[in-house]
Amino acid sequence: MPRNISPYGTIGQGNTKMPGTVYSIDAFACVTGSKLAAIAGTPCSICYARKLQKFRTNLGVAYRRNLEAWRAVEASKNYAAWSASMAAQITATGTAYHRWFDFGDLQSTAQLRAIADVALATPTVNHWLPTQERGMLAEFTLLYGALPANLVVRVSASTIDGTVPKSAHSSIVVTTATAGTWPCEARTRGNQCGDCRACWEPTVKTVAYPKH
Repeated sequence: MPRNISPYGTIGQGNTKMPGTVYSIDAFACVTGSKLAAIAGTPCSICYARKLQKFRTNLGVAYRRNLEAWRAVEASKNYAAWSASMAAQITATGTAYHRWFDFGDLQSTAQLRAIADVALATPTVNHWLPTQERGMLAEFTLLYGALPANLVVRVSASTIDGTVPKSAHSSIVVTTATAGTWPCEARTRGNQCGDCRACWEPTVKTVAYPKH
């Protein structure tokens, strides 16, 4: 649940699995993910976030509030204020690790730019952002160049056991071990990250998550 209340949206505390803080929006508002959710064999068709939102309706209320706050920012173009609010909230927690979108996904290239500004404003924090929005990442790169060094954006494979995305950082959902990837072993640790920080680590190219 969110730690703070802000007109620009709220940063939440990570769950029992993950360390640090998180930013979440409505899992049913994904741009590409909503299309993939209707296609069997995609990670989005078995999306844990959608299932959890249906089960715990209070989450949906909170995450829709974050989405509405972002849409208001896009309408007003007040991106700097949003980035400042997010950076201040993350800094106030004292965390060294932050995840963007444990629920939901990027809404626009402008949001990725605003997130990059948050990363620049919090240089001691490691940021991780998983996404299906290849086009937004490509457009960001074309317009603004490289991402901040402390922001790892992992492009998610579109199909389970599919081809690893051709991106600097990526992830894939698998039913069997995949060569050349870093296997997520949270299941062997009571469904917790433990001391693993591979998802945030820029030297880890591809993380493989077991299908669940």
